[in-house]
Amino acid sequence: MTLFVLALLPLLVGLGCWQLGRAEEKRQLEEQMLTRIGALPQVPGTSLSDFERLRLSGAYEPERTFLLDNQTHAGEVGYGVITSFRTDDGRRWLVHRGFLAGDPGRRSLPVVETPAGHVTLVGLVWPELGLLPIYGPDEWPEGWPKVIQRFEVARMSALLDNAVPREIRLEDGQPGALVPVPMSLNMPAGRHTGYAVQWFGLAIVLIGGYVYFGFRRRDGSNDG
Repeated sequence: MTLFVLALLPLLVGLGCWQLGRAEEKRQLEEQMLTRIGALPQVPGTSLSDFERLRLSGAYEPERTFLLDNQTHAGEVGYGVITSFRTDDGRRWLVHRGFLAGDPGRRSLPVVETPAGHVTLVGLVWPELGLLPIYGPDEWPEGWPKVIQRFEVARMSALLDNAVPREIRLEDGQPGALVPVPMSLNMPAGRHTGYAVQWFGLAIVLIGGYVYFGFRRRDGSNDG
C-alpha cells in the first residue's frame, strides 16, 4: 500500500499543479481577449497579437478550402470552413468562416459558396491552444477541398504560398461568413481550476485513506 501511495500521490499533485498552470494561462488569454476584442480593426503588420482585430482587403481563393470535420451546430453535423484569403500585399490567410451543415450520411461534401472579387473583411487573430487528440491516421486528400480532422495551422499554411501561420476567425456579418465561429475559449480558466481542485481532493483522500488504514492495521496488531 505504501508503494501504491508513493507512486500515485506525485501524479495526482502534478496533475493538479498542471491544471493550475493552465488556468493561469487561460486567465491571461481571457484578459487579453477582453482588452483587444473591442478595439478598432487594424491593417495587419509584420507582427500579430492574439485576439487582434484585423481588416483584410483582397480576394478569397475558393479553390483552396479546408473542411474541418466532425463539427456540430444546433443538432446538425457538418464542417468548419477555412478558405485561403489573398490580401493585396500577396500574403495568404487562413480565414475560418464558420460552420456549414453537411450530408448526415457523409455521401458527399457540401457546396461552399464564396464571394467573388475584391472584398474587405474583419476577423480576429485566434491563438493556438494546442492540437486536439485524434485516433487513427490523419491523411489529407491530394485534391481540394481538403477534409481535415483538426486545425493544424502550420500544416495548413505549408500548403499555401506566402501564408501567414495564424487562424483568422471571421466576425459575424462579414463577406463570406457562415454560421459564426464562437469567439470564446473552449475551456475557460474556471474549469481548469475546478479540475485542479478535483486532483488535489483525490490526493487528500489518498493520504487520508493511507493514514486511516495504517492506524487500523496498527490497532489490529496491538490487539493481537
